[in-house]
Amino acid sequence: MGVWRGCRPATVRLLILFMALAAFPVPAAARSTPEPAAEVPEVPGPRRTVAVGTIDAVASFAGAQGWDVGGSLAAMLTSALVDSGRFMVVERALLPEVLTEQEMAASRVASGSAAPLPGKMIPAQYMIFGSVTEFGTRDRGSGLSIGGASGALGGGLGFNRSGGKVTLDLRLVNTRSGQVEKSFTVSRRLSRTGVALTGGYKGIALGGDKFWSTPLGEATRGALADAVVEIARGVASSPWEGLVVEAEGHQLIVNAGGEAGLRPGDRMLIERPTRTLTDPATGQVLGQRRQRLGEVVLTSIEPKLATGTFVPADPATPAPTRGDLVVPVSGTE
Repeated sequence: MGVWRGCRPATVRLLILFMALAAFPVPAAARSTPEPAAEVPEVPGPRRTVAVGTIDAVASFAGAQGWDVGGSLAAMLTSALVDSGRFMVVERALLPEVLTEQEMAASRVASGSAAPLPGKMIPAQYMIFGSVTEFGTRDRGSGLSIGGASGALGGGLGFNRSGGKVTLDLRLVNTRSGQVEKSFTVSRRLSRTGVALTGGYKGIALGGDKFWSTPLGEATRGALADAVVEIARGVASSPWEGLVVEAEGHQLIVNAGGEAGLRPGDRMLIERPTRTLTDPATGQVLGQRRQRLGEVVLTSIEPKLATGTFVPADPATPAPTRGDLVVPVSGTE
């Protein structure tokens, strides 16, 4: 042991580590390869408006980090939906603050051209709710660890196997009927073996840059990507519907425009609900009877509005009014 005489303890630990690495080579970043997320499918017709509601999570998922798992995953899912470019995404997590600003404007506490106007919120056609049923890590060491909490290497350096698993149970709800259009589960697991600093996720912010480079972060990214794919499939199975904002003579204004993907020349049906059929036992909406009033051909597109010329289905049909339904003509979606 005379070779170690006079060496600092930190230097001795590093030498032992290098000797161990030479004798037992371990890949620096061996990991399980995550399944690639499917490509987000195109959603026919105008863009659907979606919002992420409450995603529940048990308090035990927070662990020593004190993470707000449910709220953070809801915010991450909102960002993932925006990044997909397939939807119009509206914010609901901060709705109380938005309503407070509108109330201040209505009571003239706040004024000016930038003051928010009551009644101008964009309604969500679909909302996503759900629960986090799995969210955690499995970290195991190999028995070889150099350093320690009080060592020169901070949290220590060693061979370890770390992993993360995320499972979400989600529901896609049609806000017009309250019906659950789709219920699904997404789950991702990822593991990694190699030489890494020990100490786990302490001090890592959920959703921060460091988090996304961990196995749990990569599993979270994959689960969110899978959720966006399932949401796109769910909304694509239901037809898009807009509403008549204003009707004057043969001119109609629709409550969707360029942001929803509408273009000049698009043809839409104008329909009026006449009867809603519900289950007498559950109250669930089973269907709706509608009267077709005619068609509108869009001529002018604004970001949130579209104007078009109305052509009645029959001279005897009633004229359209505010609140009538606007539906893409079958075959043009």
